[in-house]
Amino acid sequence: MDIKDRTVLVLGGGGLVGSAICRKLVDERPKRIILTSLLRSEAEEAVRELREEFPRTPNQFFVPWWGNIFVRHELKDIRRDEIINDPASREMLIDDTLAELTERTLRRSSIFRLIERFKPAIIVDCINSATAIAYQDIFQSARRVRQQIKRNKRSDNSAALRSATEQLLCTLYTPQLIRHVQLLYRSMQTFRTTIYVKIGTSGTGGMGLNIPYTHSEERPSSVLLSKSAVAGAHTLLLFLMGRTPDALRTAKSNGAGNRSNSSIARRAGE
Repeated sequence: MDIKDRTVLVLGGGGLVGSAICRKLVDERPKRIILTSLLRSEAEEAVRELREEFPRTPNQFFVPWWGNIFVRHELKDIRRDEIINDPASREMLIDDTLAELTERTLRRSSIFRLIERFKPAIIVDCINSATAIAYQDIFQSARRVRQQIKRNKRSDNSAALRSATEQLLCTLYTPQLIRHVQLLYRSMQTFRTTIYVKIGTSGTGGMGLNIPYTHSEERPSSVLLSKSAVAGAHTLLLFLMGRTPDALRTAKSNGAGNRSNSSIARRAGE
């Protein structure tokens, strides 16, 4: 693919994989590289290091951007636990994820605003999306709801049950993943992004089903297996994106921890 003189957006560019991608891209002489990270400090530090490493690049060659691309722009700089614990923010999150996809939903999303601002020709997505979604731990949220239901049998506490139920709705994996892919696709289509490359991994390292998670609780770990399940679902959704008539060129590359080969789906007719 031709990168010279084109704007490249590297999602998750503040991480190890993302920063390595940015370094490789410099040799291709793009117009500029937009580097994103969840936190402002991470994005600005990554850009500072790259500018020091490549002092001959123009002043605005590396551009930082920060925030959570999985939520609306209004919430992008708020920690997820704070969003979920605040009733008003929680309602926004549920509406953006589970309601019908409208033009308003699209335009208020952080991913739309990001792509609208920089209009990248190429996007390289290095965010560990499966981790971002699966580590919200739907199992723990479901347990809280069940505990609250049991408490309600002894004494009415509908407010607490409602809060726990809403938090569970905020944690549902599949709706989040579907809405993210929908918003990403519509945003890239609107601003004529031509190529999207996803760098991803299931993260299990091929260890099989008896996988511990962090501090070795249940085996197999429901949370870590959820990460593999989300990664697999994400791959199939991107495959569908690549097969969509008149869609952009889409590629999925698996990183460390996966033995799958890279695959690419091109626009119809190419």
